[in-house]
Amino acid sequence: MSPFNLASYLAERKLLIDRALDERLPSAAVEPRHVHEAMRYATLGGGKRLRAILALSVADLANAPFESVLDSACAIEFVHTASLILDDLPSMDDADTRRDIPSTHVRFGEASALLASVALIAQAFELVARNAASSSQPEVAALVTQSLAQVIGTQGAIYGQHLDLGQSEVPLTLEAMEDTYRRKASALFAGGLTIPATLVGMSLAQREALNNYALELGLAFQITDDLIDAGLHGEESHKITMVTHLGEEGAHKRVSDLVASAEDHLRIFGDAADPLRMMARYVATRKF
Repeated sequence: MSPFNLASYLAERKLLIDRALDERLPSAAVEPRHVHEAMRYATLGGGKRLRAILALSVADLANAPFESVLDSACAIEFVHTASLILDDLPSMDDADTRRDIPSTHVRFGEASALLASVALIAQAFELVARNAASSSQPEVAALVTQSLAQVIGTQGAIYGQHLDLGQSEVPLTLEAMEDTYRRKASALFAGGLTIPATLVGMSLAQREALNNYALELGLAFQITDDLIDAGLHGEESHKITMVTHLGEEGAHKRVSDLVASAEDHLRIFGDAADPLRMMARYVATRKF
């Protein structure tokens, strides 16, 4: 048996996700054209698709076809894109660029950017509901749509963003920053794994294992973001981050510990979870 090639795995899955997103986005030739164009611009303008790839990995664990969770994988990517549009707004992080191109509000105006964000979230709910309806367990539709709402809502990503914005007034403690990161990042990772896991009929113990893996992985991902930013900007950045609190060496150690913990949560799946283990190690070593 040939060794697992993570680079090929990520590239193949990213291509699959990109095609699926393109198919599920409304055409820019259909009204409201400006909003649809903004949705497509923000979604298809790059990205690693890691959250959606994690969602597809659930199908592998369950020995199910990837089509059985593809709508939910795309839904998570839509929510992630919507959050980035909002993050970049002048009233939030005030970022003029995203992935080396103009931010959505710079390219299309703030009003269209806001409408595109809301439309992506609405479409995410439609996709999750459709996925449930076509699954072997259509009765879980209410459960998975509730899960998506919790990922987005005031106990999830919105709360995390609220805490993050408050830093301009009162810098976050280490504990508060970890809580912010878990709500902003880990919630989306967790939703990307537990929603598909529910759709393919995984047990409660399996879903909890994936949720715990995602919580650790999401925090590790955000800390590596801080490390990458510190390497790019050095002393120029005045933003308080995990690197500020822990130092570069301490941040690397925290990421290593989180990845080890994330992998430990996968023991219930045995060797079948090797792609998830490899993706956790990728997060720890990524440079961009």
